[in-house]
Amino acid sequence: MCTPDLQAKDKSSVQAQIQMYQGIIGRMANNSASCKTWAITIIAAMLVLIADDKIGSSSMWICYVPVILFLFLDSYYLALEKIFRDKQDSFLSKVNSDEDYYSEIFSVGNMPTKKQQFCKITESVKSLSIFPFYGLIIAFITALWPVSYTHLRAHETGA
Repeated sequence: MCTPDLQAKDKSSVQAQIQMYQGIIGRMANNSASCKTWAITIIAAMLVLIADDKIGSSSMWICYVPVILFLFLDSYYLALEKIFRDKQDSFLSKVNSDEDYYSEIFSVGNMPTKKQQFCKITESVKSLSIFPFYGLIIAFITALWPVSYTHLRAHETGA
């Protein structure tokens, strides 16, 4: 015989809601990983073009543009992932404490305000999965900048 607590957790609607949250969280994590992959690929291609003198070394600043764009996009996906993890935790605590969770079934409503979302994105920039990754890329590009100018001057003088 099932207890009422176990029956609530065993309902297919509760299971479907959990799977929906897990699917959204998984997609956001996948999007975040894709941002990192694309950032590395684009920056590497740009640095190769600079090294082969297809793009002038004075245009190296342009490498910062995709880094900054992917940093914010990656932060956005991480913020959304955290928002949905919080929503899932809230839903599960309602199910576990026998609160009224029926209004949340098959609903993704009650999203944070734009200001709250912006705060989450700002927090995400400081995350260990964002800041070190993009910070190292920015440091690497910055470290290569003097080398590229030295290469440019040597190339111009014919040395």
